[in-house]
Amino acid sequence: MSKLKIIRDPIHKDIKLNEEEISIVDMPEIQRLRNIKQTGLTCLVYPSANHTRFEHSIGTMHVAGEIAKNLENIDRNLTKIVALLHDIGHPPFSHTLEVAGYNHEEFTKEKIKKMSFENYTSKEVLDVYSSKGLEGSLIHGDVDADRMDYLIRDSHHTGVAYGSIDIPRLIRSIVVLEDTNKLGIIEKGRTTVESLLTARYQMYPTVYMHPASRISETMIKNATIDAIKDSIFKLSDLSVMDDIDLICTLRRSESSATEMMKRLDNRDLFKSISIQRYNELSPKERWNLINLSENEIGLIENEMTEYFESRIFLDIPKPPKMAEHRITVMMGDRKHRLDEISPLAESLKEAYKKSWSIMVYSEPESAKKLSELIKDREKFLFEFITDGPIDNPILNVLKEHGTVQGVTKLAGLIKKSPNDVEFHSELQKLIFCGLVDKKVEPVRGTYRYDYTAVSIDN
Repeated sequence: MSKLKIIRDPIHKDIKLNEEEISIVDMPEIQRLRNIKQTGLTCLVYPSANHTRFEHSIGTMHVAGEIAKNLENIDRNLTKIVALLHDIGHPPFSHTLEVAGYNHEEFTKEKIKKMSFENYTSKEVLDVYSSKGLEGSLIHGDVDADRMDYLIRDSHHTGVAYGSIDIPRLIRSIVVLEDTNKLGIIEKGRTTVESLLTARYQMYPTVYMHPASRISETMIKNATIDAIKDSIFKLSDLSVMDDIDLICTLRRSESSATEMMKRLDNRDLFKSISIQRYNELSPKERWNLINLSENEIGLIENEMTEYFESRIFLDIPKPPKMAEHRITVMMGDRKHRLDEISPLAESLKEAYKKSWSIMVYSEPESAKKLSELIKDREKFLFEFITDGPIDNPILNVLKEHGTVQGVTKLAGLIKKSPNDVEFHSELQKLIFCGLVDKKVEPVRGTYRYDYTAVSIDN
């Protein structure tokens, strides 16, 4: 009889691990996650948000296993192993420090390649992590175990009341879509998914994009970038460091990073001197901002720092990802995308946009003076950003052809595969900025998306 271990979890209660799972949990790659906070520096706002990637990984493993129980033709053990490993490439403070080209997914893959498993090859594990097969859909999909765990876990540990999701009912609603290796939900699960969407939206401005969290994370991000530039450590070192390693290194660095850490230690945070909300920006301005590279942002910050004679940081969050809105809902023998049939899902997409904003921070000592200086310069930020025409292949094609029916046709017109990740990312950015309009059209029991360029002054 195989040995079982039970871990008591505040979210899922008893989580059972078999011998192989126990051996993986004991690996240094997983143990490192004990000292990496799940929500970065959110603990400076919500003091109890000290939960880590370690318990989230175990929770994700549990949820993935529960989903796999109800599905056929799926390797449940392999799914659980990959779920357990899905975050091992994270840098200290999680997503906060995905800087200078650091990609936690790529570092996760590199680590998996070097690992040994009892019943699987590293390639089998890597294939699932790379979203191949049903197992991969459970880890990285429109409705996945990762998201189910972190929403309810983050809500629990921050103390906000927005993460109430009926996980067991949602799990029972998940089905394999016919003739695909993708997951969807049955019609009865629609309201449960809508509660997931609502919880995630409420967590977005309240926790993940809380102003003080954004400021503190911008500070430690810039301290880390400074340390890398000063050769205090290499970018790749972040893949083996944890929060404690990084904090100690920055404190002892005797560089500008040391001063930033002193401020964070004393919660002497930078102050916001300007905020540009989504509705206050034109589509072209949004596009220019979200396409600034990290180096370009650094140059703008340096220019503003020199101009205002105070250290300035520019915080441009990535457009929010809304994968859950793409969930396929089975209604009888017909497939529908959730945002096609759910007014709530569609309205939340717009609400996400409205809560997105650009912020400019300065040292607290000069914040009041600078706020006064720029209060009548509504678009002062664009005094430091080079303007120019938008030259984008997708936008150019839409301007030439007018409305293009279907994403496959649109991809073909710019000689891309409809499954190309970069193509979809670029298209979503254009839609987010308001440069492209997308409409859902019902077609023979399913649906099609039509795309049109929005007329603006270029």
